[in-house]
Amino acid sequence: MIIFNYILVCIIFGTTFLTIKIGIEAGTPPLFSAGIRFFTAGVLVMIYFSFKRKLNKSLLLSKRIMYAGFCLTFMTFATLYWAEQHITSGLAAVLSATGPMMIVLLQARGNKAGIKREQFLALMLALGGVACISLPGMQQHISSLWVIACLIILAGEVFYGMGSIKSKEILTDMPEISPFLMNGIQMCYGGLFLLIASVFLEQPELSVLTSWSVQWPLLYLIFVGSIGGHGLYYWLLSKTNPVFPSTWLYVSPLIAIIAGYFFLSEAVQPIMGIGALMILTGVFLANRSMLELYWRQGKLLKKAG
Repeated sequence: MIIFNYILVCIIFGTTFLTIKIGIEAGTPPLFSAGIRFFTAGVLVMIYFSFKRKLNKSLLLSKRIMYAGFCLTFMTFATLYWAEQHITSGLAAVLSATGPMMIVLLQARGNKAGIKREQFLALMLALGGVACISLPGMQQHISSLWVIACLIILAGEVFYGMGSIKSKEILTDMPEISPFLMNGIQMCYGGLFLLIASVFLEQPELSVLTSWSVQWPLLYLIFVGSIGGHGLYYWLLSKTNPVFPSTWLYVSPLIAIIAGYFFLSEAVQPIMGIGALMILTGVFLANRSMLELYWRQGKLLKKAG
């Protein structure tokens, strides 16, 4: 179940970078688009759990979940949405793929322990693979805004790491709470912060939402990307560790390339095959000990059955 859901997360998120870009190019202010996406998704999730009488109202005022929403949703996606105005979605995917390394570095600092060399090298190998498959689509004029956008995404990934680690702590402390509900609450807070920032920085007009070219990317991102993808991401966080589910950032660009080949007849170059091999090898090596553990547990359960 863990591997299946991980693959599903990779497939879902493999389409979101491009969908974000499509929505922004259709004329949606980036912070406004991100805010509506996450706030709506969060509210829908909470309504669902309220109908099932499983909405824990004490969680709604949890400062820890507010912090997770600020880091994991607000800062990560405010930076990503803004930056995709000035860089390609392929380059955004490469820069976002630094997220797992940020988690490793933050955990090493928090635990005051050294970084596992094998894991760090494996993550670097996977990052190199992402660069290889994205290079053909990364030709772009370099400007001061291009540089700023790259740095802002990297800063956002630091907050992504902080939010992932904090979310894992909350899920460990509250195993009785559904990861999907917790994800909904943090998305609601993150989306609210994004909308507030949009009001002050973008002065958005609601009339922009009347266009179908804006509506369909938003609907896809709300239901598939946020409720489905991020819900499963939180579930994986509750079952594993912060690094494993975050490695979707390496696999998703590969999924995007494959989808482009089959559905849009986009060209595939030899360097992309090399990159794909590097990604899969790096992700496996980075999570080898955990995968071996779950494999042994699965065999034991089969024998017991």
